Amino acid sequence: MMKIRICITLICGVLVSGNIGYALTPPETVKITSKQGDVLFHHQEHQAAVNGCQDCHHEGLDVPRCRDCHGIDRLIPRLKHAFHRQCRNCHIKDDGPTECTSCHKK
Repeated sequence: MMKIRICITLICGVLVSGNIGYALTPPETVKITSKQGDVLFHHQEHQAAVNGCQDCHHEGLDVPRCRDCHGIDRLIPRLKHAFHRQCRNCHIKDDGPTECTSCHKK
């Protein structure tokens, strides 16, 4: 019985530390594909400008993909609208680029 508890504790520790490790070391860039041209999102640069992961990852880091909710439920904005609202509003507030071709590269 004690061996089972130790194994479960170790497995949980590895899983939790894996998630914490990801939260502390996100990818340097993220490629967001779009018909208007892909957006190369510089994650670490943007991370320095926000108050924490929740500013952008409103459902937390465990949600696999944004499109799993956005575009499925009609009460939730489509992915395109959610990204534009999030990104453009922040760019307007902080004097970032707002022209389409500033972010979308063909």
